[in-house]
Amino acid sequence: MTVSTDGRTRRVIDVCALVLDRECWRTYFRALSAVAPAYLRAFGRHATAVFGVEHADFRARLDAGDQEGAIDLLVAGRPDRTDVPALLREMDREGVAHQVLMSCGGTTDDGDDVNSRVAAVAAKEPDRLQAWAGLDLTDPRRALAELERCHALGMRGFAVTPFWQGIDPRDASYDPVYRRAQELGMPLWLHTGHHFSRYAAELCHPRNVDWIARRHPGLRIVAGHAAWPWVLEMISIAQRHRHVHLDISSHRPLWMGRPGSGWEPLVLYGGSTLRDRVLFGSATWVNADPVGTLAGQVAALGLGDDVTDAWLHGNAARLLGLPTHPRP
Repeated sequence: MTVSTDGRTRRVIDVCALVLDRECWRTYFRALSAVAPAYLRAFGRHATAVFGVEHADFRARLDAGDQEGAIDLLVAGRPDRTDVPALLREMDREGVAHQVLMSCGGTTDDGDDVNSRVAAVAAKEPDRLQAWAGLDLTDPRRALAELERCHALGMRGFAVTPFWQGIDPRDASYDPVYRRAQELGMPLWLHTGHHFSRYAAELCHPRNVDWIARRHPGLRIVAGHAAWPWVLEMISIAQRHRHVHLDISSHRPLWMGRPGSGWEPLVLYGGSTLRDRVLFGSATWVNADPVGTLAGQVAALGLGDDVTDAWLHGNAARLLGLPTHPRP
C-alpha cells in the first residue's frame, strides 16, 4: 500500500476514482455525452488508453456520428461486475491505501442503479474502499430520499455535478439535502471549474462553494478538480471556510509547476495556509497515467516531504476518518 516517489516510499489515498462495471460505465458515458459530447473527443485518447481500445476506431465512430457505437466500443472490455480482488491488486501495485469510489447515479439498462452497484463494491472491502453517491438535485425531494437510501447502503459522501443537470447548486431548494448530509456526516463533492457542457461555465464557479459553505458551515465540502481555471478564487474561498477542501483530480500534477499553468496559487498556498486541505484524486479515465505516476508528479512539485505526504495521504485520511499513519 505504498508507492515509491522521488526515492521515498509514500502512501496514497485516491479521493476521486471511478470504478464501474460495464453497464455503469455505459450509463456514465451516455449521461455525460448527452450534455457534453465534447468530453469524448477531448479525453478520447486518454480514455481509450485506459480502456484498452484503439483510439482510431473510437474516433472513427465519433466522426461518423455514431456516439452510441463509440461508447459501446469503449466499455466492451469492462466486466459485468467489478472484480474487487483485481481492483485491490491494482491498488497495491500503485501504492493506493484507500480509494473513494465515486458514483454518477442513474439507472442502468438492466434496471439496476449505479449507486447501489458502487455501494456493493465498496461493501466488499470497507477497510480499503468507500463509496460516495451520485446525486441529481433537479428534484430536491427525490434527491433527499436518495441521499437517505445511499446512506443506508453504507455510502459515506455524495457528489453533485451541476453541469450534468444544468442546476445552480446555490438554490435554496437544495438546502434540505445539504442540511441532512451534514447531519449524516456525508461530505459533499462538488464539481468546480472548467467543463465542456452546453450549460454556462459559471454553474461550476467556485462561488457556489462559498454560498453553500456560508449557509451550511458544518458541511464538509470537497471542491472537485480544484476549480481550475479559477484557482486563485478557489483558494480565497477555501481560506474563508475551514471545512472546504480542494481535490486535484482529473488534472496532471506534472503541469502544475509550470509558469502560466494557472496552478501557481495552489502550489503557493497549498504549501502554506491550505497545506492541510489539498487532496489527491485520479478521476481514473481522464488520465492515461496510472495513480502511482500521478503521485510521483505531485512529489516532483518540490513541496517538501511533509506537504507532499499531506496532499497524497494525510489530509484525505483526516477527512475520511482513516488512520493518518496506517501500516506500510
